[in-house]
Parts: sequence; C-alpha cells; structure tokens
Amino acid sequence: MTEPVGPAIARQRLHTYLRDRREAQGHTASAVAKKMRWSQSKLNRIENGVVTIQPIEVKALLEFYGVHDPDEVERLMDLSEISRERRWWREEKLSQEFKDFVAYESEASGLNGYFALFVPGLLQTPAYAQALSSPAIREAVADSTGMDLTEVRRKRQETLFDRLDGSRPPTLRMAIDEAVLLRPVGGGQVMADQLDHLLAVSRRPTVQLTVVPLALGAHGGLGGTFELLEFAGKQDESVVFIETAVDDFLLTEKTKTDTFRKIMDDLLSSGLSGSDATREIRAARRRLPG
Repeated sequence: MTEPVGPAIARQRLHTYLRDRREAQGHTASAVAKKMRWSQSKLNRIENGVVTIQPIEVKALLEFYGVHDPDEVERLMDLSEISRERRWWREEKLSQEFKDFVAYESEASGLNGYFALFVPGLLQTPAYAQALSSPAIREAVADSTGMDLTEVRRKRQETLFDRLDGSRPPTLRMAIDEAVLLRPVGGGQVMADQLDHLLAVSRRPTVQLTVVPLALGAHGGLGGTFELLEFAGKQDESVVFIETAVDDFLLTEKTKTDTFRKIMDDLLSSGLSGSDATREIRAARRRLPG
C-alpha cells in the first residue's frame, strides 16, 4: 500500500472501485452475481459498502472484470484484508450508522462539527458526559440497546488524543453555540471543569474552537447539530453524521455533504475564533465557582 488506511476508508475505496469497474464494462449486477454464483443482494451489499468481501473473492471478481495487473490485484486484495479488520466499535451495541461513523472518525484528517446543545462528545470531561447520561435524560429518550454511551465516548476520545499527539495529527474544528457555554450541565463545578478543559484543548496547534454568538441571529447551523469528516486521500469523499434521539444518519452523497461543508465554513467565518473564542469561554468560566 502506498499510504496507510484503516478499515473504513479501505472498504469505501474497494466498494467504489468494484462498482465503477462493473459499470464501466457494462455488466449488470444480476449478470455478475450469476457468474460469481452469488445472490444479487450480496453483490449489492458489497458495492454499497454494507458488507465486506474476502480477498479471494476480490481476486475472482477482478479476473472476471479483466483486471490482471498483479500490483493492482494485490492492492485491492490488501484493501479487502484491511476492510475486514475488527476494531473495538464493532463489538459495541451501536447502530450500524454509528459504528460506521466511529470508524470514519478514527481515520479522518479533518474533524468538523457544529454543536448547538452540548459540548462536542470528543471534548467532554467524564463528569460532563456522565451528567448528560443522567437518569432524567435516559428516561426522556429510552435506550433499548443497552449500550454504555459514556464508555463509547471515552474510547473515541482516547483514539482522538492519541492521534493528536502523533506525528500526523488531524485538524479539529468545532463550532459551539454560545448557549452551550452558559448551560451548567451537571452543576457549576462540573461546568467549570468542562470549560477549563475546552481552554486547554484550544491551545493545541491543530484544534480550532469557534463560538457561535447568540447575537448572530439566524444562521445555517440552526438546522441542527452535525459532524463533518474529511480525509487526506483525494479520492476519499467526506461524510456527514447526524445523531437524533431515535435514528442516526450517515450521509455520503456529495451534493449533501457539500451543503454541510458550506454551513460549516459559514459558521467558522461568522463565529468567534482564536483569542475571541477564548475570551468568550473565559467569560463563561468566570460566572462559575472555582
């Protein structure tokens, strides 16, 4: 492989290549499935990235598509092998969309998001996260999966800060609504510690925190919280994740992700960043004990 990739990007590159190759040669999905002695639904799931494909199956499919370059075959078989790696999130009781999001998040070169109601999960202190998972909130939004969201959040944070401390740190750009700074989740001391943590994280060279002031009025972020992930590879498309009380949505269609990129860019340019953001966070912190 010419560059390191993880299972999420490996799967995306492979299923995109296989679908494009089939369409370029004019094969129908039903004809390919019949030739491979698969069900058409299996081929559809492979081409849509829903399931992985074994390296030996990749080799057989490439032979049918007339791909004989040994280096290219080896590259695609490598992608297949990487895509099948088991990471910690695959064992959690999460929605498939959330698992895919965590996989992409662990590989993204740029992590962007707008948060209107609470501090970004990746930047929450344990006490703040626990307060968000309080019985009152759990009763309001029943969780039938049995998953420990606090533990999942901790593992995501661990992955992020390991990467931020590494040789190729990702860029973290988070736009946080001013109301989030003023809402004392967990009480005054918990919120004070949370704001101190935001100030500490903001000093990292690849982290940009933007405060979206209430005085800004109507803006694109009022449509709701979202996270936008970008990748270093030019062929790797961005993804957008939207989490709600009942469903998670992972958007990969370029026309949709481009809309959220524009909203993100508008928020970053119209909000308060750098020393201005720091001043707002410190002002909110001074209202709290400690």
